[in-house]
Amino acid sequence: MPSNVTNFTDVIRRTPRKLCRAVWESIPGPIVKTAPMRYTGKLIYRNFTRNVLRVQSHYTHFMRNPPLLDALASLLTDFDKGSTLRLASIGCSTGAELYSTLHVLRRARPDLTFLAQGVDISSAVVEIARRGIYRPDAPAAEDGLYQAGRAEVSSKDIDEFRGILETLPDGTLRVHEWLRENSSWWTADATDKSLLDVVGDQDIVLANNFMGPMEDPLAEACLRNIMRLVKPGGLLVVEGIDTDLKTRILMPSEFKPVLSRQEDIWTADPSKRGWPWVRWSYEPLDRNEEGWQFRYSVIFRRVSA
Repeated sequence: MPSNVTNFTDVIRRTPRKLCRAVWESIPGPIVKTAPMRYTGKLIYRNFTRNVLRVQSHYTHFMRNPPLLDALASLLTDFDKGSTLRLASIGCSTGAELYSTLHVLRRARPDLTFLAQGVDISSAVVEIARRGIYRPDAPAAEDGLYQAGRAEVSSKDIDEFRGILETLPDGTLRVHEWLRENSSWWTADATDKSLLDVVGDQDIVLANNFMGPMEDPLAEACLRNIMRLVKPGGLLVVEGIDTDLKTRILMPSEFKPVLSRQEDIWTADPSKRGWPWVRWSYEPLDRNEEGWQFRYSVIFRRVSA
């Protein structure tokens, strides 16, 4: 490592993290976007952030990334009228993501038959997803394998989610029956080679926000195993994974980035903000970065057999 870089990292190590972050966040946005500051941010993230706080959580939320779901809906033109689409959410947690996806896709293409599957390593959250019942302002996964995280839906969002959820007499919220139909839920390990035998090949695979806390070798094995589930021509959605690792694996693969609404999708989730000081945050999109199409994409299409 060059001596100037070594000296800089030593300064960061000796300075309280909160102070460093406060100084960084006081820098005007246009300056932060310059090449030297981007380099500095990556140095901070790789050396002081990416290997801390590797904590798994069952946190999920309804309609967490609307631009992503809208982009998926726009890609349904590849399916003939009346055909069947197979969709799987790996690491589905309590089901909010899969139900949100079904809501958008089924409204976009009511002529299609959607066969949906949710898979998670925690049997407790799989059962919650199967029931499709949630409490406002309270996480449903309190008895799950990992931390519960925040609530799937807050009281202030109930009206916005009426198309997905109905209010029951006891005040809980239940996913509408038309969204729960033709869905199945499984307890399985996403790194297990038998995963393909469990769920079968899929037209769309969601694999979001659970590989980031994994150690790199496990995350790589997990991503490669999940890639096997996608049919030729099918779509892989992978978010919340280490950006360097994702780029390294996908660039030489059969998967190519879908650039539709790339920046909107990259910046939509407020929980991904705080770079370079937050472990699960996203760096600012930079089209001067080598391999930027892969680095900053969330949707990928498998282009060959």
